[in-house]
Amino acid sequence: MMDSCLICGGFAEENHFLCSECAKFALLNKRCCPKCGDFVFEPDPDGCKSCRKKGVRFDKIQSIFIYSGAVSMLISRMKYNKVRYLAEILGSFMAKNAERGLVEGRSVVFPPMHFSDKIMRGFNQSEILAERVASFNKLKFDWRLLKKRRKTEHQADLDFEKRITNLRDSFELTRSVKNESFLIVDDVCTTSSTINEIAALLKRNGAGSVNALTLARRTLYFS
Repeated sequence: MMDSCLICGGFAEENHFLCSECAKFALLNKRCCPKCGDFVFEPDPDGCKSCRKKGVRFDKIQSIFIYSGAVSMLISRMKYNKVRYLAEILGSFMAKNAERGLVEGRSVVFPPMHFSDKIMRGFNQSEILAERVASFNKLKFDWRLLKKRRKTEHQADLDFEKRITNLRDSFELTRSVKNESFLIVDDVCTTSSTINEIAALLKRNGAGSVNALTLARRTLYFS
């Protein structure tokens, strides 16, 4: 995938964006809740306390990494230093490591940004990640389906309760989605508020199934 490690500049591992040493600080999210995808010590098929408490509107989710170490550093650099090529590289990695059953036969969408936020950053990193996932897996990429109808506060600055109310009714659809299956692609999942809001909107309008794929998952156990 890369000749050079994105952290130290050394030789990257085959099919990876990090060298063998830096990859030690990129934790895979393998021990996770089968319903909401959050990190748990003992996965329960009936779901964890977290997803039973807040409810889950999507059907299945995969977060490839835990948001910590090398991965959190690269995501921050991508978003806040406005490094577009990182989104392209990380999106290609996501595309190759997505579970086949999660993505097959789906239209790929992403959380849209308000036009003013996109102008400030210059790009929507989730849009780039989603395009890479769709292209590699030969899926329909519907970049126009979702629209951000109003400007909201940045989710990263809010607590759990405010994250939910902040996004309520902030998205709208531009076409019918009846009986269609979707894959929502995003960079980071924290409380699932964004993905839940979009999944709920799609299902209210007749979508058959909604899965999600994110690069990383925040958890209280790692930072």
